[in-house]
Amino acid sequence: MKFTAAVPEAVGQPAPLALPDGCRQTGMTRQTGGGRAQYAFELACDRPFTAGDTIQTPWKADGGRFVTNVMGAQVDRSLTGDAQGIAVPVGETAATARPIAQIAPEFLAQGVWHIWLGWDHLAFVLCLALLARGRDLLWLVSAFTAGHSISLAIAFFELVRVPVPPVEAAIALSIAFMAREALLVGKGQQAFAFRRQAIVVSLFGLLHGLGFAMALGELGVQAGEKLPALVFFNIGVEAGQLSFVGAIIAALAGLRAVSLATPVRVAALYAVGAIGCFWMVERVVGFGVA
Repeated sequence: MKFTAAVPEAVGQPAPLALPDGCRQTGMTRQTGGGRAQYAFELACDRPFTAGDTIQTPWKADGGRFVTNVMGAQVDRSLTGDAQGIAVPVGETAATARPIAQIAPEFLAQGVWHIWLGWDHLAFVLCLALLARGRDLLWLVSAFTAGHSISLAIAFFELVRVPVPPVEAAIALSIAFMAREALLVGKGQQAFAFRRQAIVVSLFGLLHGLGFAMALGELGVQAGEKLPALVFFNIGVEAGQLSFVGAIIAALAGLRAVSLATPVRVAALYAVGAIGCFWMVERVVGFGVA
């Protein structure tokens, strides 16, 4: 495991950490900047943490904080230093079985927030809402849902492993592509038949599902909670997605009432397409930096 700490640079090299029984330090790196030093300690333990385990640090200043969701335990604690230093309560990460009633709202909320704060996913869904209406829109959203639900499950359970940068670049490309198709349909040109639209959208959904899986994996889901976490996270994503589509439909209805729906739709698609192209170039350029 890795344990990191950021302290004022003037503190200097830390004394050895006091670790729980069965744990040992296997490495340390130090980075400085902005008057602060960040230490990353590599630890190896022969056993899981148990309640009461702590890592004793030499830093005595108040203002420390312990934030983690490792092993599925959501921990956020303010830490106070004493004469010995700051004790980090790592034992609180000990995994314990939790009821569905506790797991469900946590991952539902995570799914909703991920779609609402995931600008690239929202941009793609916006293109769908501006491409089709009524039953056609319902089918496209369903195709997108089917695609990302499948790849989310496969990637989350590590049945496939795909490098992150190409996936992020391809997601950006999918936004630019769908914005173009929506513009062509708006000009009276049927870019491709509806059935093929649904197939393409479901394939793009597979890409977006890989992005969702990365986000879910970063939440530190413990082994015994993987299936309910996946189910409720996906439900949360769908709830957030549908609420966004509903908001777009309502906004378009209001714009039609004042004869502004068409110019706003065209402007939005050009803007989203340009942003998708920018994100794609930015992410491709970042391949060599990652």
